[in-house]
Amino acid sequence: MEPNPSAQSRRFPEEAESSIRFPHANITAVDAISDVFRSTVGPRSMDVLVLDTSAAGDSDDAGVAVDEYAVTGDGARLLQSLSVEHPVGELLERSIGPYRPGDTDIDGKDVFDGVGSKVVFASELLANSLGLLERGVHPQEIVSGYRSGLAVVEETLRSASVTPETDGRVSAADAARTALTGNDFGRMREELAELAATAAREIGEPNERSFDVTTVRHGSIRDSRLIEGTVLDRNTVVHREMPRRVEDANVLLLGGHDQGGLQDPDVVDDFEVQLESPDALGAFERTAANERRELVDRIVRVGADVVLTQMGINSHYQQLLADRGIMAIRRVHPRNLQRLSLATGATVVKHNDDVGPEHLGRCGTVVEREIEQRKHRRKHRRIVVFEGCTDPDSVTMLLCGTFGQLESQAPREVRKAVLAAAQSMRDGPSEGVVPGGGATETAIARRIRQEAQTRGSKSQLAMNEYAAALEGLVKTLVENAGLDPLATVTDLRTANRTNANVGVVLPDGEITDTLEAGVVDTAATKKEVYRSGTDLATSILRVDDALDATFEGKTVDTGEAIHREPAERHREYVEDADSRTIWE
Repeated sequence: MEPNPSAQSRRFPEEAESSIRFPHANITAVDAISDVFRSTVGPRSMDVLVLDTSAAGDSDDAGVAVDEYAVTGDGARLLQSLSVEHPVGELLERSIGPYRPGDTDIDGKDVFDGVGSKVVFASELLANSLGLLERGVHPQEIVSGYRSGLAVVEETLRSASVTPETDGRVSAADAARTALTGNDFGRMREELAELAATAAREIGEPNERSFDVTTVRHGSIRDSRLIEGTVLDRNTVVHREMPRRVEDANVLLLGGHDQGGLQDPDVVDDFEVQLESPDALGAFERTAANERRELVDRIVRVGADVVLTQMGINSHYQQLLADRGIMAIRRVHPRNLQRLSLATGATVVKHNDDVGPEHLGRCGTVVEREIEQRKHRRKHRRIVVFEGCTDPDSVTMLLCGTFGQLESQAPREVRKAVLAAAQSMRDGPSEGVVPGGGATETAIARRIRQEAQTRGSKSQLAMNEYAAALEGLVKTLVENAGLDPLATVTDLRTANRTNANVGVVLPDGEITDTLEAGVVDTAATKKEVYRSGTDLATSILRVDDALDATFEGKTVDTGEAIHREPAERHREYVEDADSRTIWE
């Protein structure tokens, strides 16, 4: 749409003669941004080098600059790292989920998958809309046609999705393996996919409490395993005389804010005690010692073998617990206490006086391990592993031999795999898995073109372009694998007519039944990609102008009533009504 010329001169005085048009300008911006993500789509994708200019000048003890770059193919990481000054950049950021500034984000709270596909799909839709705009199709007509195409997408996903329970050709490990495709992990993709499927069967969809990933540098990636419990990476056993290994342990969790530890009551600064005799001081200390002993005796009576506290444990309590052979760990993060509660079945006790046998959890083995030397330190890194929990609701993936770029990327990819495995096993509309390798996109594009023939001319044009955008995703996937996109997509379209499960299986590029080959995508992720991409494209198509929102002139003082005039009118009306009542 052409903006008003006079308005254009006011809003963009330096570019008045450049004939800025909307939504063309925003479409061009999205197309430029999508070029960053296009090569990261598909199992044979390329990585992107992300330079962190904000880290320039930072150095370690050796004077070497650190954290200046990252190599990644993760769409969410790329989108969060991009420095986009154009207004559409914020729309793109919103497409990956809620925005949490600074360090407020929590590892594992959100699992982002298909971000690159969202951006590329939205770019394909917008690029295809340019031809329609030039032919005089109104943006609202295009939006309507795109919405009709999305309806066909969701309907097809519902009918095409299968679960491991309904179709023996697929499994949860297949979904996890596809999610891990493009990440070598030391040729451990098959093994990690099986571990991810096992984790999904234990906990369902992962979140920040039910699933955690701990990376360590020692050992090999082949030593990685699933811990049916929790790993404490920043806590150690508090006393040298305490056991470092406990079998068949009863676990007690103390997590109150006031009494979430084993410490003597705090004494205020102006607290004064008047002692009548030297014996009074000894009595005061004996009273405190008796209270400590009574609490520890209560812990022993309920049968606790391992005690974890959110707050500290002072030296008196440490010695008492050590004398009774109890392992104690202090200053455990509240989130780790929640994970331990879900894993062991223990209840987090808020008040120490309430400790009872019913609050205990069970764990097969609790062991403190010394695994590797800390970076730039003489001391070794220690972790405490809680494993062998029966029917845990929280598990941990321990990834060994990870360092550098793999150390930062592996947790995200593993979480994606667990989420994919969990989504593949869910029952209900649009859940389970659908054929991968472009098979689903090709089948949906064919159905959209068939549906478009029953619509009006303008809506039909938009729906056909929507179908072309779906096939554009397939072309991108094939092109990134080094295959001929035109020939491959043409052959795929022909083969898919007789069998909707036929897709391109990479790296060989064989066109075959993807369900038989174990190449599947979760229906939930596909639906999110198409829905978010469509929403992003339609939002941009609706923008037909831009305004300079700089306000000038005198502002209202804080002491002035903004609604003063309406208030005065209301008061006058009430007074007039009262006078009329008196007169009557």
